This record gives sequence, structure tokens and C-alpha cells, in this order.
Amino acid sequence: MPASTSAVQRLNTLWFLVLSAPLLIGIAVAGLVWFGNYTASLELLPQDTLRMAAMGAMALMLIVARPLRNALLSPRAIAGRPIQTATPADPSGDTAALKVQASMFMLLGILDAVSMIVIALSLMQADALLALLNGVYTLVLAVIARPDFATLIDATRKQLTHNG
Repeated sequence: MPASTSAVQRLNTLWFLVLSAPLLIGIAVAGLVWFGNYTASLELLPQDTLRMAAMGAMALMLIVARPLRNALLSPRAIAGRPIQTATPADPSGDTAALKVQASMFMLLGILDAVSMIVIALSLMQADALLALLNGVYTLVLAVIARPDFATLIDATRKQLTHNG
């Protein structure tokens, strides 16, 4: 049975929704700085040092995104994980789709970690440019690391029937 279109659409929507949030936050920070006259109350690092460190962290995450995705979202790894929810998010009761969704959120949490740290630092230091750059970086990361959910659900379903 092929992956349901509704599950794949839901997973794609959630994927891009979560990874587009840093851009929206970056726009809000830029608005605060440029139009709201928001200034940093405390400068932890010089602006150049902060930007270079953030760019290095972003570049590193872009490099490891696909290998991390391949490790965390392999059908064997997904099939072996327990479902953490008591109420199914998929009305069809498709266990493979539920396990893929849970694993996707685990990956999203890891991928978003660098973005959230950069957002906090750009807000603390009132660095609008870094906040916007972080948002664009996260969208690029979303495209680079996005899994093929239809194939992943089908492969996970096969792995579950093979294990069961």
C-alpha cells in the first residue's frame, strides 16, 4: 500500500512550517532593531566574533544535515523506535506514518537547535542582519535536509512488516 497523500502532505507542511519559523522571528528581530529602536542591553561578544561563530555553526549544520537525516530517518531506525504518543496523529492508524512523523520531529529539534541559539544571541545583541541571515540559512537547511516522506513511509512500512 503506497504512502497516503494526506500523511505526506502533512509531513511536508510540518517540515517547512517548523523550519520557516526562524525567518519569521528574524524579520521580527530586524523590525525591533530597525523600527523599534531596540538596542542590546548587554554585548556578550564583539559583533564580528558573534557573526563568524554563528556562520561557522550554520555551515557545520549544513554539512552534517544529510548524514544526520540519513542516520535518524533510516527505515530500520524508525521502525525500531517506540511511538511516544497515545493518540494517533494519523486518523488511518498508519503506524509507519506515525513513526516517521515522530522521528521527523526528533530531527527537526536537532536541526533547529543552532537556529534557536543564533536567534537568542542576535536578539540579545540586537543584530538584525544576523537574525535575517539565520532565517535564510534555516530555509536552505530545510530544502537540503528534507526527506522524501512518501518513500520513507513506504520503506518504514516494509521494515515494520519484516520485523513483525
